[in-house]
Amino acid sequence: FLIAISLTSCKTQEEKKAEQVTNKYVRFVDSISHKSTDDILANWDSINTSFENKTAEINTEIDKLEDNHDFDAKIDSAIAKYEVLKKSVLLLKENK
Repeated sequence: FLIAISLTSCKTQEEKKAEQVTNKYVRFVDSISHKSTDDILANWDSINTSFENKTAEINTEIDKLEDNHDFDAKIDSAIAKYEVLKKSVLLLKENK
């Protein structure tokens, strides 16, 4: 009985951590989209590195879960939003 409770408790902690990391990831992507184009262009390398680091962190946390479907939609939406932004930035850099 105690083992079952402790396993359930760990699972809950893993889910909480995954939720925190997911929310942080979504907020990061949203914050980028509210920056000015000039600011994004000037800091693109740093932004892209941060995105890659946060993506690695979120993948690590999500991989710990047996059922990650609750987080997939949020993550996929944030990634899609970032990819659109990235394409725009790369096009702007090409045209400069």
